[in-house]
Amino acid sequence: MFMQLDYRTIAAVSALTLGLVTSPSGQIGSSSTVAGDPMQQLLAEVRGLRAEIRHASDTSIRAQLLVARLQVQEQRITTLGRQLADVDRQLSDNERGRSALAGQLSMFEREENKPSGDEGEGFELILRPLKAQLALLEKADRDLKSQQTYLSGLVTDEQSRWTTFNALLDELGKTVEVKTTR
Repeated sequence: MFMQLDYRTIAAVSALTLGLVTSPSGQIGSSSTVAGDPMQQLLAEVRGLRAEIRHASDTSIRAQLLVARLQVQEQRITTLGRQLADVDRQLSDNERGRSALAGQLSMFEREENKPSGDEGEGFELILRPLKAQLALLEKADRDLKSQQTYLSGLVTDEQSRWTTFNALLDELGKTVEVKTTR
């Protein structure tokens, strides 16, 4: 029954609008029309409804776009967060390996543990690869810290964008609330 009422209302408005459009041009928009003319009031109401529907449609599209952008930002932040956590884990693992290797090297390099003569040269041949490994770990540490800094900056940028989109969505929500309370 509600749907029938809507169709009847639409049909009545359409018939009235069609009647206005087909009426002689001297009657539409003339200064001789009475302000209380029901036809003019109905026409103004239809125009107002059209404007509100257009505005609601535009608002709905903007809201959908903002929600989609907000979701994309959340995905970016999540992905970058995972990458940052992975780099942090690698950095921690690297630090443990580097500390253990540096501890061993410092123990071997103490004066009381260093062999002399030919034994010292052989001992140095054994330590050389360990020193090279330590240098590689230190380089990896620097690279991982650089990557950590870069990813932290990206996360901050993406969170800022997310905050901007969220603020726009809040603002849009407030304008819709204002329109619906009128």
